[in-house]
Amino acid sequence: MNEDVFSGKWREMRGTLRSWWGRLSDDDLERIGGEKDKLVGLVQERYGQTREQAEREVDRRLSEYGTDGGGIGSNLRSRVDELGATVSNKAGEAAGAMASRVQSARSYLQERDFDEWTGEIAAWVRRYPIQACLIGIGLGYLIARSIGGGDRSYDE
Repeated sequence: MNEDVFSGKWREMRGTLRSWWGRLSDDDLERIGGEKDKLVGLVQERYGQTREQAEREVDRRLSEYGTDGGGIGSNLRSRVDELGATVSNKAGEAAGAMASRVQSARSYLQERDFDEWTGEIAAWVRRYPIQACLIGIGLGYLIARSIGGGDRSYDE
């Protein structure tokens, strides 16, 4: 991660830096203010490392942050992956349940003959007359639209 990117992402990275280097205080992070050299100097001072060790450590951590998107980004990515797996599992369960219901309806329809059908439909219409009328009107409308009744243009 270069200097410009580091200073640009400074506010976003502060929490991650605290988790990496717990000995750095909030005041230290304020003093660093997005400057990589100051971060290297404070890591060197707080952890008793040489300048080169501190630079390597900071560079390593910052490159990790740059490749995995940082603490928040990687956490978000893992949660999205979990959510995707959950949705996938639920979709599979729903597809299985739907297939079972379709198979049940198929076997029901295959077992009945036309006379049984008409008797069941007549009983349903007697039991639910308003709903049956609304369904009939809706079906009539859809059939009329599919035949071409909806393609007319009216002149005023």
